[in-house]
Amino acid sequence: MSRGVLLHLSGPLQSWGGPKGGKVRGTHPVPTRSGVTGMLAAVLGRPRGSDIADLEELVHLVRVDRPGKRVRDFQTVGGGLPKERTVVTAGGGRRGDALLFDSWYLADAAFTVALTGPGTVIAQVAGALRCPHFPPYLGRRSCPPATPVLIAESDDVEELLVGMPLHRPKPEAPWGREAQPVQVVYVAERAPVAEPGRPATRQVPDVGLVGRSWTSRSVWESRRSHPAEQCGGYGTEFVSALTAWRRGIAA
Repeated sequence: MSRGVLLHLSGPLQSWGGPKGGKVRGTHPVPTRSGVTGMLAAVLGRPRGSDIADLEELVHLVRVDRPGKRVRDFQTVGGGLPKERTVVTAGGGRRGDALLFDSWYLADAAFTVALTGPGTVIAQVAGALRCPHFPPYLGRRSCPPATPVLIAESDDVEELLVGMPLHRPKPEAPWGREAQPVQVVYVAERAPVAEPGRPATRQVPDVGLVGRSWTSRSVWESRRSHPAEQCGGYGTEFVSALTAWRRGIAA
């Protein structure tokens, strides 16, 4: 039987890298399949190289509460050190000089993710998120989440995704008028039910394979209108709105 979990991924910084490494380490604009799968494997306590076939069965649906802003961090490794203490090369030697690279992050972004799949896998994931073996992080270990990751476990998690408070400030209303609805981006792995023949928006190279190789998946991007009242704000205001909503769905 299919079941699902609702996750919220927000923090000062996130970085959802792809297959490219080298001197420029980029980030995708939304959480990647490989990044979320890696986070789940970490909370489950699975070492690198473990079988994650069960986690790959999960279907991802991402709601972009706040897209955030891309920021660059210029980094150096091994500068000002003697050669024997600089970065090790692939051949086992030493670089002899500093390693320079740019790392890109998403600042002040917030995403809500619905994962659906076999009930046994969902139960394991939910239990591990409640009591993680290793702490969850947002793409990189230097990016801890600022809010609880596990929001809900349910049979209709995609319906909960649409109704959960948005982690963004409520838009200002013109004088004497109500605030206008907000447009929210959704990124799905399946075509919308109402448009079964719609072609995919793009291919994303974020599906990890054995041996640190990658392949691509199709994603469908759409926009949905939400009432301004669904915006829960920032900080404690959002946590309060989320708490009230969770109590409501539990009643």
